[in-house]
Amino acid sequence: MLKLLKHLKKREWLFALSAVVFIVAQVWLDLKMPDYMNTITQIAQGGINAETGVPYEMSDIWSNGGYMLFCALGSMVCSIITSLFVVNIAANFSARLRESLYTKVQHFSMSEINKFSTASLITRSTNDVQQVQMLLTMGLQMMIKAPITAVWAITKIAGKEWQWSVAVAVAVVTLLLGIGIIMLLVISKFKKMQKLTDNLNQVTRENLTGIRVVRAYNAEGFQEKKFDSVNNEFTNTQLYTGRIMAFMNPLMSLVMNGISLAIYLIGAVVINNAALPEVPGLFGDMVVFMSYGMQIIASFMMLAMMFMIAPRALVSANRINEVLETKELIEDGHGVGKTEEKGTVEFKNVYFRYPDGHEDVLSDISFRANKGDTVAFIGATGCG
Repeated sequence: MLKLLKHLKKREWLFALSAVVFIVAQVWLDLKMPDYMNTITQIAQGGINAETGVPYEMSDIWSNGGYMLFCALGSMVCSIITSLFVVNIAANFSARLRESLYTKVQHFSMSEINKFSTASLITRSTNDVQQVQMLLTMGLQMMIKAPITAVWAITKIAGKEWQWSVAVAVAVVTLLLGIGIIMLLVISKFKKMQKLTDNLNQVTRENLTGIRVVRAYNAEGFQEKKFDSVNNEFTNTQLYTGRIMAFMNPLMSLVMNGISLAIYLIGAVVINNAALPEVPGLFGDMVVFMSYGMQIIASFMMLAMMFMIAPRALVSANRINEVLETKELIEDGHGVGKTEEKGTVEFKNVYFRYPDGHEDVLSDISFRANKGDTVAFIGATGCG
């Protein structure tokens, strides 16, 4: 994947840096809202302003609510701008990558084309590029936002009641364990998916290209069985991965609802055992802890989703690199400038050997063919 990043231009690297800045701003705004929520909770319970030492007033609710609204709108704006940057990067990158593949294949001889197969080259120029584009689009957002959010939220809840921290830790471990099991079951199938796509394209292309021959020999039944075999394998693989991935949403709901219930239960016990003056502060901490806990779990969930997408995209990136790094067996010559001759072809000491052959079948071939001439090879080595 890193080899493909050389196709990014300076303008796109600048966009990526700008996207990181707006992602950090979005995270800061998202994590700032629970602080205002904590203040509003304390106001509702008749708390006292820690800075002034006087009770909060009703106007403080409006001001803190306005700040929360401002943070929400700011987060939305940052998200939109980030998406615009990321989509621009991914679209231009994939377009340039497809152009490089197309140009490279144009210089392939039949030997290189047969090495990959036409169907595989089509898949590598379309579906594989799309997989890499998806990884780039989601990676620039999730893989940057998730770690920043998780670390920042953890620092926010540090120093609160340790029971809540234990509950969040258990929820994260449970989530990672479940996602790890799912990944082990589906990663190998994701890697296989691109090869199955090649096979499906190959059979479809063969049938469309040779449709006249198929009909002439009444071979529709044979072609249908051939297609069904490949199509069923592809379908079964997708069904397998889909059924395994279907456990993701229930697992996410279980962890989210479980952590909510655990925080409220622990909060009820802590508040019940606390002195009366401490209750408003503890209740506000519980509400804030709930928000930050959800942010942490959501961050780990985003990282897990990236690890789900990455294997198939990395396989696609390797397949693209195989094409781009293939050395052509036949290199185009360079022109010698303008000449007065027309329709003239000249070969000097030409050799030819079949792929994987042990010796030349033609060697030391030299001739000059002018327009309208007929060339006869006499006495050439290997010509018999």
